[in-house]
Amino acid sequence: MTINVTCEFCGKKIKAKDSAAGKKGKCPECGSPVQIPELQADDIYDAEPTEENSFDFNDYDPNEGETIPTVKRKPCPACGEEIAQSAAKCRFCGEIFDPALKKKAEKEKRKSGSADIDEDMTTGDWVVAVLCSGIGCIAGIIWMIQGKPKGGKMVMVSFGFAILWNIVRFIWAEMARQ
Repeated sequence: MTINVTCEFCGKKIKAKDSAAGKKGKCPECGSPVQIPELQADDIYDAEPTEENSFDFNDYDPNEGETIPTVKRKPCPACGEEIAQSAAKCRFCGEIFDPALKKKAEKEKRKSGSADIDEDMTTGDWVVAVLCSGIGCIAGIIWMIQGKPKGGKMVMVSFGFAILWNIVRFIWAEMARQ
């Protein structure tokens, strides 16, 4: 409910919230102070009385008389969330299962010229593979499980650099002994 007030100086009609009752405010038109009146007792309405315990929530069943359709569900192969068994696309991760839709999406992707970020390794992926080979191998294995093309490349590059760093460490240790 709002309180209607009229500015005494400019005549602007102002609507104020109930919480502003009894306070002073400024007129948005002329900036003069405006007193917002208190709510009158006759402005507040009481609810109509009802019979005591007229409605018992314990006996109420919101699904009474309705049949709820059950949909067979299966886990999404990509993210593991429960989806409808007849789903053509996962609503959680966006993985497409229908071959026709998958082909259409790939065709549109090629048409737009946008390269998939999962197809090739980014600069950050290369840094991890070169400097943190163990973590790079783990990330690559996870990507391979997820079916991302760059997973195999990440594992091979990380594994190769792990071998390289061990060779460098061995040479460094031999040079330090001499």
